[in-house]
Amino acid sequence: MMIGNILWNFWFALGSFSVYFLWMFQKSNSPFDILIGSFICSLVVFVAMFGVRYLIGYILFTPEENENINSEEKIDFPTNENHLNSQNKKTPKKEINESPEEVAKVVRTLMSE
Repeated sequence: MMIGNILWNFWFALGSFSVYFLWMFQKSNSPFDILIGSFICSLVVFVAMFGVRYLIGYILFTPEENENINSEEKIDFPTNENHLNSQNKKTPKKEINESPEEVAKVVRTLMSE
């Protein structure tokens, strides 16, 4: 239910690293302290973005119409007997008997296009 992908985390971590680095660079700190602080800040923002993405996804989530069940509708829970009967009623799959040479010929034709 998260929105976006992990690249958002990396971009915000890179941005926070840059902002923290440039902000602390103006002060008279040692370069080692500035880099360690920048890495820690970017790590914190990276982890915090998981929560932010989850919250945004939770806020923007709209349930499907099929998920809404009225209280008046009867809910039929599957039982083992119903499950076994439904498995027996399935239609058998068609078997395709193609030779590997024919498949290779089709693939060569598609690759040449």
